[in-house]
Amino acid sequence: MKKTKRRLKKPVKIALISIACLAVCILGILALPRNTVLSQGQEYLKQQEEKAVDDLSEKLKETKYQELQQGIDEGKVDLFALFDDAVIFGDSRAMGFSVYHFFPDSHVLADSGATVEYISNWLDQVETINPTYIFFSYGVNDMGMQLDDAGGYDKVYQEQIQKVLERCPDATIAVNSIIPATDEAVAESPRWNKVDEYNAKVKSMCQENGWIYIDNTEISQNGDAPIYQADGVHFLPSFYTTWAENMILGLEQNKN
Repeated sequence: MKKTKRRLKKPVKIALISIACLAVCILGILALPRNTVLSQGQEYLKQQEEKAVDDLSEKLKETKYQELQQGIDEGKVDLFALFDDAVIFGDSRAMGFSVYHFFPDSHVLADSGATVEYISNWLDQVETINPTYIFFSYGVNDMGMQLDDAGGYDKVYQEQIQKVLERCPDATIAVNSIIPATDEAVAESPRWNKVDEYNAKVKSMCQENGWIYIDNTEISQNGDAPIYQADGVHFLPSFYTTWAENMILGLEQNKN
């Protein structure tokens, strides 16, 4: 019997300590002002509600994205009709959207040989259209520019886009990554070898301003995809459907 009593002493002691700690905690909580306890409880519930709403929003966004992608793939969604309330600024590559009759001419604000400095040439036109979505696609001509004195490529690009937003303040901005030229084209014109460097600046610019960055890396396969005309720079007509799909899905996936 004595041995049994000794074995009971330790559990009893631990239980008593636990009860004492719990009592101290309860007394500590009771000692707090009632408003403080209530405020902490309300804040916790608010955080849980916000978390639940954010989780639901992300799930709904992902579902909508998947449904859109499936609809496009199955031909149930008219891809180019999704651009009815959009315009694209750009160079000769972007001009292909109107040259090959995918977009109305008036919605392609582009010039052959254009750089980001040409954006301000189209301010009156974009204000007249007042689109919901504005896409930008530059770079193939920009890599030969010397913009260090102006603060760098991303600074000049940002200033030009902000001019557009002054005319269309409610528009959603989406900026395409620069699609590289083929290795053969780069060998002839080494300035086109700066794609990764320039894209890093464009992506950072978008993140800083809350603009959507359209990553075209996968669809171009870093210049290895069978999408190029003989010059290794401009695109075949068939590529514009792939590019447009990547833009609209990138927009859907990243917009608020």
